[in-house]
Amino acid sequence: MWVNRFVTAPLPFGVEPVVPPAELGLQLRGGMQFGDLGQDFDYTVWGGNGPSFSSNVLGAAMSSPTAVAYSQTNGKSIGARLRVYPFPVDSKLGRLELGASTYNGKWENGNWFNSWGVDFNYFVGDLQARGEWLESYRQMPMGQDTDHRQGWYVQAGYFLTDLNVPGLPDVINSYLHRFEPLVRYSGVNQRGVSTDDIAGATGVGLGGTQVGLVPDFGINGSPATYAPHAREVALGLDYWIAPSMVWQNEFDIELPHAGGLFVSSTGAETPAGSIPNDHAFLSQFTIGF
Repeated sequence: MWVNRFVTAPLPFGVEPVVPPAELGLQLRGGMQFGDLGQDFDYTVWGGNGPSFSSNVLGAAMSSPTAVAYSQTNGKSIGARLRVYPFPVDSKLGRLELGASTYNGKWENGNWFNSWGVDFNYFVGDLQARGEWLESYRQMPMGQDTDHRQGWYVQAGYFLTDLNVPGLPDVINSYLHRFEPLVRYSGVNQRGVSTDDIAGATGVGLGGTQVGLVPDFGINGSPATYAPHAREVALGLDYWIAPSMVWQNEFDIELPHAGGLFVSSTGAETPAGSIPNDHAFLSQFTIGF
């Protein structure tokens, strides 16, 4: 559980985050056992520096923590997470984690931002699966409609620990045991995305010209991921060298749905239409400390 099984984050936490991708603040944690061994409950409460956005138009990207002088927040954020493990260890039903979270704050000129989510994480035998649903609501200035966003992902992986191919030497089978095939489906829904964020995220091309919807060097997002109703299937194959050392490989298939709006810096809205599907392969070597 120490590391993301994939190279990339699912769409709700990637180029179109539904909630802030990071926060500076303080949190308190506690927990208790409510039944047999393994039946646990814990909680986390926190306060942070508040949500911030790239602009005050519909669909503007959420920002990571920024200097206070540049932050679009007038009030700090508060939130909580509740988590429960319902199965005792001796039930042999695996380890199931169920969670619910909330994050609330204010941004530019005291406009409110509220969000919530529910999630699960399940391990049984060689199978591991997890998923999450989250929503956010941002009050917009100047009488604009509420900026409502949804996101979700579900993923599963299976360790090939018990795989033994007949006829192969034991040493080859021992290497196969280290593989973990994975699959993930994620998506986002929102009324629009900011064209400034698309250009800003992709930057300036290697030739020195603005590249617009074409990702710049080093950006691992593509045009399809910036669609208002983006969908992505990610296929992964991890090779575990040690419990905290893994070689990760990922193939992304983006399946954007038509619909939604592109919003300019002046608030002008144009239909997004259909965006061509993109594919990407990513590989990385990860060590946990």
